[in-house]
Amino acid sequence: MSAAASSSSSVYESKEEAVKEKQPKQEVIKDCTYKIKAIQFLGRTTPIILQNDNGPCPLLAICNVLLLSNNLNLSPDIAEVSQEKLLSLVAERLIDSNSNVDNKDAGYVENQLRNIADAIDLLPRLATGIDVNIKFRRRF
Repeated sequence: MSAAASSSSSVYESKEEAVKEKQPKQEVIKDCTYKIKAIQFLGRTTPIILQNDNGPCPLLAICNVLLLSNNLNLSPDIAEVSQEKLLSLVAERLIDSNSNVDNKDAGYVENQLRNIADAIDLLPRLATGIDVNIKFRRRF
């Protein structure tokens, strides 16, 4: 391993720890739990997370996509999961799926870490929806 890759890897480990420490300090997370339902999907039983209230919940959509694609795991014997646990699982997935920094220059690694930290900062807002301001200029 080159010196640049070695130093960027150690930078990543310390930044990764900082990202994990930062997570609980984010905006106050509602104490909310979601029911889990087991379904058959592509020949296997997989859990999906059910919405409590109608309305947008991008966090549940992200979690369900990750569950259906076998990229997120929930214990099959639990009946519900907390919002805090879901946020933690998605944050861990973000970090784990971007942990390969071998042979990457320091600038790339620093930018990647900033993007991961920004995404983790955004996660709590995904539990209530995303504000989208769509402006149509003409009729369709």
